[in-house]
Amino acid sequence: MELWKEAKWIWAEGYDSVNVYLILEGRFTAQKSGRVTAAISADTNYSLEIGGQMQFGQYADYPFDKVYDLLSFDAAAGENVFTLKLWHQGDDSSTVRGERAGVIWEFFDEEGNLLSSSGEDAVFRPLAAYDIGPGVERVSGQLGYSFRYDARRPLPPPVLTVVQDKPLPARERPVKKLTLGGDEPAALSVSGSFTEKGGDTTARRMQFAGIAFGEQNLRRRLPSAEGFLLTAREGEDGVFALIDTGRENAGILSLDLEVPSDAEVLVGWGEHLDDLRVRAYVGGRNFCASYYARAGRNVFVNPFRRLGMRYLELHIYAKEARIYYAGIRATDYPIAREMEFTCADSLHTRIFKVSKRTLLLCMHEHYEDCPWREQALYTMDSRNQMLCGYLAFRELDFPRASLRLMAQSIRDDNMLELCSPARVSITIPSFSAIFLTQVWEYLLYSEKITGTPDSQTVRELLPALCRIADEFIRRRDPDTGLISCFPEAKYWNFYEWQDGLADSIGRTVGADDLTFDAPLCAFVSFGLRSLADTLEKLGEGDRAALYRTAHLDLNESVNRYFWDGDRGVYATYLRRASGERFHYAELTNALVVYADAAEGGRLASVLAALTGDAGLLPVTLSHSIFKYDALMREPEKYARFVFRHIAEQWGEMLYQNATAFWETIEGAHEFGNAGSLCHGWSAIPIRFYAEYAVKLDGKTTGLYECALGEKQKENGGAPIA
Repeated sequence: MELWKEAKWIWAEGYDSVNVYLILEGRFTAQKSGRVTAAISADTNYSLEIGGQMQFGQYADYPFDKVYDLLSFDAAAGENVFTLKLWHQGDDSSTVRGERAGVIWEFFDEEGNLLSSSGEDAVFRPLAAYDIGPGVERVSGQLGYSFRYDARRPLPPPVLTVVQDKPLPARERPVKKLTLGGDEPAALSVSGSFTEKGGDTTARRMQFAGIAFGEQNLRRRLPSAEGFLLTAREGEDGVFALIDTGRENAGILSLDLEVPSDAEVLVGWGEHLDDLRVRAYVGGRNFCASYYARAGRNVFVNPFRRLGMRYLELHIYAKEARIYYAGIRATDYPIAREMEFTCADSLHTRIFKVSKRTLLLCMHEHYEDCPWREQALYTMDSRNQMLCGYLAFRELDFPRASLRLMAQSIRDDNMLELCSPARVSITIPSFSAIFLTQVWEYLLYSEKITGTPDSQTVRELLPALCRIADEFIRRRDPDTGLISCFPEAKYWNFYEWQDGLADSIGRTVGADDLTFDAPLCAFVSFGLRSLADTLEKLGEGDRAALYRTAHLDLNESVNRYFWDGDRGVYATYLRRASGERFHYAELTNALVVYADAAEGGRLASVLAALTGDAGLLPVTLSHSIFKYDALMREPEKYARFVFRHIAEQWGEMLYQNATAFWETIEGAHEFGNAGSLCHGWSAIPIRFYAEYAVKLDGKTTGLYECALGEKQKENGGAPIA
């Protein structure tokens, strides 16, 4: 089946702008009933319905490398109707590049005969139920637009179709399509009334409305065939309802409700009820949408915006309303194999299970930092996710595709974009450095999982890897051999969310403030080591030697300038002008160990400091992987500490009823009350259970009585060594 012989990229004339929704109804004739294959690609997103069957979701890609889906539908003999709905974001966010709009498709029958293709004869209409244009609130700067939908609006007349100048899609989606579940089980847990207090966004209106809590409806399960009738109190503006899906979830909004007359419905979503309601508005973010219901029963599914949430809040501007369902339809990435881990200590068994769910909730079109606030692909976050995913899921397609997305983002300054496949005004140098290690780890685990290293993929990534490495080498100071912070405002000298390790965004660093940064030097050092290891495994020993030497030279400089003999640890910073060493952190010392810079007595001193009271700034959840890996240099001495620390940190979240693991241990109160309660980087206990708790150097650790679950036995027995 040869694609794109007839099809053209098309769009509606005058609608290649921002936040645009279109609808197209077409027909094709099938000679007999059977399966129809639809090849389709869009910018930014689509849903396609044929005979009551819906599939949706454009792969997150680049305009210069468009990806298409191959979808399969049942079609009847004779004429079939299809409905194509489209959304075009049109400007930049952390998940999307603002590019030219367009859609292209071809439908084929089972014999490969072309049934339909996109061309100038297609008939577009604006999908007027959605508000179009930049006036709609953004969920967040990273995530892009929320939506406002008015079910009362009729479709306007057709508009002219034009051909768009875009490269033809060159390859099929590299990861599996998400599975679309039914309505996720939920409970109407609280209802009551509300009074509008005003606000310039839907989220502010919801956040600051006065709520009169009424009945607790703990047994009112949704969906419900009969529905639940809710009535507002006299003098109030409408009905309030709070829906609990029971755990952290990710999926698309699904509503089924009935109102006696036309009524606006504000829909807010969130991960907690710390405000005694959903936190719809925080720090300029708007976790709220508007749906205007027409009189009678309304059934609505929005395929264009995935929500990360546990709770849904409804403000229905009506004196009464009947709710049949309000919640989401889950959109999970299909995993073929899963590791199971059970332990005599039930706390660790539970930590493992919740870690695995956290990973899954942050896997959709690519790895996501979190499903609620950003849904963005970062190198640092995804490195943790990949390491855990190799072990938990034995999955290679997903990391392979995400690595390619990140490599394709390389900029003219030889750094990666902060997020892929996005375009962001700043980037983090250390996040480019960790990419060198991510690719090496992919090469290693591809061999462990399949028996053969995926050298082809890694060779494709090599040009980007070498550009990054060469740029860091070029930036080494000729006198000290160290790498300073990046002084230009387009760089963010970030290492982790801890005091002194997250510089101000967009700050130009003056000469007096310029520092050599031990964390950056360490990230680059083990990145160079990883690139050397990669090249050696690919049979390129001469090139590998150059990067191996650069790695060793950088380690020598780190030892010369950052070691504080009085404290027995490494300092984080060295002021370039004065030579002053300052700031002492667990992360800094763990990274230096990870880079193989600390040896002999220095290594012993640092490991002791990481487990004792050395006055080091503690590591946060995301980067505790480096601390644990450093300590596992001597597992017989420090393994108990590592597992005890995991029990304390991750157990604390479970004791606070976490159903997924948080961005930081502070939970929702972090980052100006915008901390996420599901963050992929916090699934790292999986790595240490899989690598160390079951077997250690061929022997049981003696820490816990661990047993393999049945699924793990089916998938090959013991965890990957």
